[in-house]
Amino acid sequence: MSGLRIALLGGSDTIRAAKRAVLETSNENQIVFDSDGYGLLPQDFLAVTFDVAIIEQRLGNQSAFDYIRALQSLAIVRQEKVGRILVSSQFHETQLRLTAIEAGAVDCVFVSEGFDSLIEKVGACADVHVDFAIREILPKLGDLTISQEGFQSAAIALDTLSKSETKVVKAYCELKSLPEISTVAGLSIVRVNNTLTKVQTLLMLFTRSQLLLRMYRLGALAL
Repeated sequence: MSGLRIALLGGSDTIRAAKRAVLETSNENQIVFDSDGYGLLPQDFLAVTFDVAIIEQRLGNQSAFDYIRALQSLAIVRQEKVGRILVSSQFHETQLRLTAIEAGAVDCVFVSEGFDSLIEKVGACADVHVDFAIREILPKLGDLTISQEGFQSAAIALDTLSKSETKVVKAYCELKSLPEISTVAGLSIVRVNNTLTKVQTLLMLFTRSQLLLRMYRLGALAL
């Protein structure tokens, strides 16, 4: 990985110093923000320009998940971009990863998995379309439900797609790679990514990971 601007938010000075030491040794990474997070409002953090933010699960007196939701919602209102977000916690837990994705992060990083895992996941965030977390999780999940209102809202949005765009969504829900989706839909990879971004926007979602999870909840993976 190279040249990522990284923000560290929450946790003790010792924990953040350890992450800083590891991440800054990797190519040209730069820690552009480092704070324990106490008293830091989402609108203040939105002013920070970062490619990847690592936010501690226990963020002062609030949940990182609530903080991320507020941050992403504010970004939409202000029509601003937010970098990729990873939630940091102690031990691996699938439900924690799900909660993080639903909140608007792309995945979690776990202290118990060591620094190699941290470096790998931060590096994966260099891809703005990253969805690696949810692809790992989906095979482990049982049935997930969505409200009738949520289903109808999504159905109305998806009905606006063209035939080729629908092929993109279906192939994506079958967990095909971008080159495979490109072949199936007869579109360039750029247009495939544009289509998925369009659907993500239609469903008012923050990340590609959220999109795949939402489609799973809608039953689209069974199409």
